[in-house]
Amino acid sequence: MKKILVMAVSAMLSAPLQAAPYIDNDAPLVSANAYLDLADAGGRIVAVGDRGKILFSDDQGGHWKPAVTPSEVLLTAVCFADARHGWAVGHDAVVLGSDDGGETWTLQYSDPLGGDDAAEAEDESLDDLSMDDIYGDPYGDEDYGDDLYSDDPYAETAAAPVDTSGAPLLDVHCESKDKAVAVGGYGYYLETTDGGATWNKQPDRMKNSDGWHLYAMSGAPKSADRYVVGEKGVIFRSTDKGASWKQLDSPYDGTLFGATAISDYQVLVYGLQGNVWLSANHGVSWKKVPTKLSRGVNDGAVLDDGTVVLVTNAGGILTSHDGGQSFSLRFLPNRESISAVLPRENGGILIAGQGGLRVIDDVK
Repeated sequence: MKKILVMAVSAMLSAPLQAAPYIDNDAPLVSANAYLDLADAGGRIVAVGDRGKILFSDDQGGHWKPAVTPSEVLLTAVCFADARHGWAVGHDAVVLGSDDGGETWTLQYSDPLGGDDAAEAEDESLDDLSMDDIYGDPYGDEDYGDDLYSDDPYAETAAAPVDTSGAPLLDVHCESKDKAVAVGGYGYYLETTDGGATWNKQPDRMKNSDGWHLYAMSGAPKSADRYVVGEKGVIFRSTDKGASWKQLDSPYDGTLFGATAISDYQVLVYGLQGNVWLSANHGVSWKKVPTKLSRGVNDGAVLDDGTVVLVTNAGGILTSHDGGQSFSLRFLPNRESISAVLPRENGGILIAGQGGLRVIDDVK
């Protein structure tokens, strides 16, 4: 989860993307489109991103096929409860559902501000923007997304009463094929308990009266612990799979973009300016982890051998072999921003970001 790319552009509702043969990683749809999140669907990998694009791979990222989707809104996150049932979320609080492993998707929920006409007008105003305009300059002195909204993506309207209509959903967490939770801008909290047949806003589920943006939700590997992180360093923890939440004391007052549970009691949170914090006691206390970075950290994953990988702006990849207590750092040659990381079954990782989708075999 996960995401500082996600509040920059919105596009909505056009003709569905038609199914096509599998394509390799050099195809423009894979390498030239921006993708923001990745999910495992029983061995199949599903990627979501710019203008509603959804791809899936049955060989761990070697080749891809476009899914059939009903929308062109920017998709920010995806999760699967099992090999067939999953959800993708994005701008205008769009929720898409799939029951065939990500091959086809249906629109289950949306909450646009001003309806379809406003969405179309906003889309037209963005047609002339380049990718640098949307994502910023990865070679600059500031985080490529931070200049868009620093700690407050909606700074000009932050003082207004909290109203989530029109806000993007920024992450989605699958509990089962029946239950999923999506979080997003202005404290958006959305839940289904019937497999996506109905989605219900739960604005009072968390004590977030200021409406801080919620960027990511993460679950512990085996326990019922769940974590949500967001703007102004907010950290919420649930010990009952999201039925109730308690705000934790945060070690950082800047925006946190993600959380990665290393074990049932260890969790990393991370965000702006290379900030990474580790807790070994369910978030009761935190220790800052040096990263030698001044740019945002976006997502994380734990490999089968216990290696922890975090991905960052400007193509940074952080790797830890001691449970997140220390990290080594390397950069992609072109330093394009990375928004998501997923372990591959046959070794290495798959990353998604401004440079599309790519396999990294060598994780040091």
